[in-house]
Amino acid sequence: MKKFLKSFYYAAVGILSCIKDERNMRIHICAAFYVLLLMPFYELTKGEKAAVFLCIGSVMAAECFNTAIEAAIDRCSPEKHPLAKLAKDAAAGGVLILAVFAAVTGCTIFFDTAVLKKIFEQMISKPAEAVLFVISVIVCGAFIILPCLGKEKKQ
Repeated sequence: MKKFLKSFYYAAVGILSCIKDERNMRIHICAAFYVLLLMPFYELTKGEKAAVFLCIGSVMAAECFNTAIEAAIDRCSPEKHPLAKLAKDAAAGGVLILAVFAAVTGCTIFFDTAVLKKIFEQMISKPAEAVLFVISVIVCGAFIILPCLGKEKKQ
């Protein structure tokens, strides 16, 4: 049982490392935050909700796989090699394909002018919520960008 529980710990460490080290993972997290924040405004079917959760989980898992592939290649082949480049580029391409199709799925499900108008009207009628939304955008921007600035200083 102890070994089983440790596997969850190691998985959590891996996820946290991706969040800390990978800007794109932080972008995916912020995008997921806003999708989940706005979901209650929509009358989604169970299937649509499942598609949203599957897209979010798939993109984040793909980013973890991409990070693992890049780390393994950097460890095994620290010098530049065309096959190492191909593997890293293909892994990143896989994440991009998945993220684009997740975004298309999200637009298909969420692009409803009536609901978007309702969200906008609520923001206008409740300034406190609008301010909180703006603050959340600033916090997400900082969450995405600030760790990158720290990396540039170290190098």
